Amino acid sequence: MRRTAEDAARTRVALLEAALMSFEEKGWRGATFEYVAERAGVTRGALNHHFRDKQALLTEALEWGWRDYGQRLFAQDNDAADTSAHDALKALLTEFTRLLTGDARFRALASTTVLVAPQALEYSEHNSALDEWHDRIEGLISKPERDSASPTSGEIASLVLVLLQGFTVTAVNRPQDIPQPDELDAAIAALVNPANKVEALDIVGGATLMDINVVGGQNR
Repeated sequence: MRRTAEDAARTRVALLEAALMSFEEKGWRGATFEYVAERAGVTRGALNHHFRDKQALLTEALEWGWRDYGQRLFAQDNDAADTSAHDALKALLTEFTRLLTGDARFRALASTTVLVAPQALEYSEHNSALDEWHDRIEGLISKPERDSASPTSGEIASLVLVLLQGFTVTAVNRPQDIPQPDELDAAIAALVNPANKVEALDIVGGATLMDINVVGGQNR
């Protein structure tokens, strides 16, 4: 029976998902091609057909994972024209933390990003999916209530992306410190309306992270 393009695409996705789960379970060395293929329910030959080596598999699994979840998280952007920057950002951060604690595949993506990728990939490896996250976050916070003295939406988007990456590391290394939704308000208020000073910004497990006082676009 001849395989269709749809069959090939489904196999590729199954392999990428199996790779993330395998890297989380077995680490870089333990997640062999044989193990990944078995978990995906395909032959080793099928895996070799799609990916030339394990580094290529890891690189694409990370790219696919972050892009796929980005599409889910930002799927309703176009329907949120009347949502404030604060509410849009809180919804994003709340759902992100929910995924980190309640979605097995997203946890595997986080773990593979934090623990496996540094062992296997060059520092210069570029994940273009995160560029898309930055652009979509910038779209969320480009709201009229922000004044001209504030940092640009691009600058704030960069800070939000760093915050999300920090949550990802925390979820892997100290999951008990993942903030609850009601602990995010002060951080979000500081990001979207940085003219307000937020002292002793306490958003993770009782640990003071920063004293934000942004004036004229400068963090100090």
